[in-house]
Amino acid sequence: MDQPPVNPPVDTGQPAPANDTSKILAALSYPIWFPVAIIAILLDPYKNEKFVKLHAYQGIALGVAIYAVGFITSFFLIGFLVYLLGFVYQIILAVKAWNGEYVEVPVIYGLVKNYV
Repeated sequence: MDQPPVNPPVDTGQPAPANDTSKILAALSYPIWFPVAIIAILLDPYKNEKFVKLHAYQGIALGVAIYAVGFITSFFLIGFLVYLLGFVYQIILAVKAWNGEYVEVPVIYGLVKNYV
């Protein structure tokens, strides 16, 4: 009995995580962006890995954007909502990074793509 042919994996051209540590650093670069993302960018084996760099730079830029917008809108009493929604979005992105997905955050990716 013949077996159906196995399709080879498709190369999408997007960076993939090298190992589980890469996925952990990428995932934690969103909710704990300040220490983890900066450490991920500076650590020797991961600073050259595109998957980690992408998520680390996006995590830093998104974290700064959330806190800047939250601070500005705190004068209008909606800053708490901005912080809350931003944190929920960071958790969603962390789960996607943990699953090894390549995520381009709108607007943020346009700012950081030159660093990746």
